[in-house]
Amino acid sequence: MLGKVKEGWVPVLVPLLAALLLLALAPYSNMSGWSVEIASTLLGLPEYPAVAARNVAGETLVWVSGMNDLRAQLEELRKENALLRAQRGTAPDKTSDGGQGLLEARVDLRPPSRWWEEVRVDRGSGDGVREGSPALQRGYLVGRITKVFPSHAWVRLVTSPGLLVPVVVDETRDLGVAAGDGQGRVVLRYIPFETELLPGDTLSTALVGDDLPPGLPLGEISEIVEGDGFREYVVKTGAELSRLYEVYILVEGGASR
Repeated sequence: MLGKVKEGWVPVLVPLLAALLLLALAPYSNMSGWSVEIASTLLGLPEYPAVAARNVAGETLVWVSGMNDLRAQLEELRKENALLRAQRGTAPDKTSDGGQGLLEARVDLRPPSRWWEEVRVDRGSGDGVREGSPALQRGYLVGRITKVFPSHAWVRLVTSPGLLVPVVVDETRDLGVAAGDGQGRVVLRYIPFETELLPGDTLSTALVGDDLPPGLPLGEISEIVEGDGFREYVVKTGAELSRLYEVYILVEGGASR
């Protein structure tokens, strides 16, 4: 009797199961969508680490490329800023028809015995370098060209006792002389004793002679030294003279090169 009942359900269950299967596989069925979602999720799990690594690598490449572009733009802005600083106070009648420009030069020799006195650069008279031309770093005065050869030249640094730079205090317009001590320090001298300058006051080259253009930034006062009847001011140079790898030489006749 039980066997006959089971046999009687077979014709009903088989079509029912078939109908459910067709419903699940139907293109617009919710069950079909769920099954596809579940299958795609399960199949995507093994690929997730590779996809994540690919995305991270792609984002890293984009970031590195963006940083390189920013560095290039920053360097170009630095050059333009240095040129503007260098030309800021140049008297119009001292500018040649071709204008003035900054010539990039690399420091290729720095004798240890004269570390704070002079450096040699890989630009010379063939590049338009002339004796007396100022050398700059980031727009700040580094020194002046003292010896010129066809392919190289020597720069006397502002920290050298052999280079005296006439300067003006931007805040008070007092004139003085900046001189090096040969040990990496620059001191401002010959300021009237009754004048009291303050740390942070800035210095620029003064319009005293024809060789050195006025208005080139030198640095700022960092310390006041008082003695018996005299007062000196220690100058913090804007240029990093301890790390001097390249300079820009102000030359006649052209833009930055």
